[in-house]
Amino acid sequence: MVSQGYHSLVASPDLYKIRSLIGRTETYVYVCLLIPTPVPSVRWYILRRRKTLDASDLIQIPSLPSQPLEASSVVVLDCSIYVIGGLIKGEQRTSDVWRLDCRTHVWHPVPSMGAARAYGAAGVVDGKIYVFGGCDVHGNYGEVFDRETQTWNPLPPMPKRKKHIHSSMVRDQKVYALDEKERTFYYSPREGKWGTGNRGQLVGYRRDWCMVDNLLFCLSKNGVIFWCEPGELDLRETERVMNVEAVRGFTFRSLYQDLFLSRLVHYGDQIIDRWEQKWIMDGRPPFKMPKCWKKFRFERLRPGARMCSSCGKIVLFWDKISLEGYLHHIWSAEISLERLQGGEIWGNIERSNILMAVEPFKAHKKVLHSVSVTL
Repeated sequence: MVSQGYHSLVASPDLYKIRSLIGRTETYVYVCLLIPTPVPSVRWYILRRRKTLDASDLIQIPSLPSQPLEASSVVVLDCSIYVIGGLIKGEQRTSDVWRLDCRTHVWHPVPSMGAARAYGAAGVVDGKIYVFGGCDVHGNYGEVFDRETQTWNPLPPMPKRKKHIHSSMVRDQKVYALDEKERTFYYSPREGKWGTGNRGQLVGYRRDWCMVDNLLFCLSKNGVIFWCEPGELDLRETERVMNVEAVRGFTFRSLYQDLFLSRLVHYGDQIIDRWEQKWIMDGRPPFKMPKCWKKFRFERLRPGARMCSSCGKIVLFWDKISLEGYLHHIWSAEISLERLQGGEIWGNIERSNILMAVEPFKAHKKVLHSVSVTL
């Protein structure tokens, strides 16, 4: 039995400061799940690596009751996770921002943004949070949060504004974003200007871009992990398609198949509505079915797992129906990466196991966010 006083000591911010000074920090992966039934809610967990069993499990921590169920952006700054904007009741954008102190697992309100946002780009450069997009294109398109002054300030106007963003990342002190057509653009805080980059390939629709050992990695809806040199983002003379290659060499040949069949990505009401509008604009008849069946149909076209980076490795999350069909499992895998002499990137699955088992179709959970935090 552990005393209450010991619990307070472990959660003390001063303890983490001392550990940082003596180089005894640890890195944790935080996972945010959407729990759809019986009442939709958002729950946060820590992915705990069990050293003795070579496996991982999820430890629930306090969640934010008022957190939007979809479309928020998430960044990590120092020892905190910031949840930025999102959609309320599936249609109303919010300017609310919240901070989770990962040392104490206490949520704190942050001053609201100047514009309400959903599906915006977000990144941290030089200790400040930069956000843009996901709002009315005629409003305050981009802004920056200064943690020291606790204020938001507008960014310079962007020449050609993008409303819909599906992924973002930080590279070379710039915040990059990909729009719905997989064209890249960025904001450079040090230069104080906007820029455009190359475009991705629409085939496969890639998400969850992240940096590992100065290489870019992303996950396609087809269940394939791709990588490229970071310079592929940059526009030189004319726009071109980024040159990306698949990560190879996994121990389990069925991994890519499992990722392809996964339905762990949550697609909100706005995305489903845009898909139906495009369907009708192409001359096709409107859908005559409940929204739940529209989402199911869309997920068959846009399946997907989720991915993040942690300690120089890739962490994957996907779901899978058991062979018996009685249980719906959420899996995770931790993958180390190696560059061979020929230039290929090979991945090795260091650990892979079931994190959570639930009844199929009754409580189909979704991964909204996964981020790595060093304490």
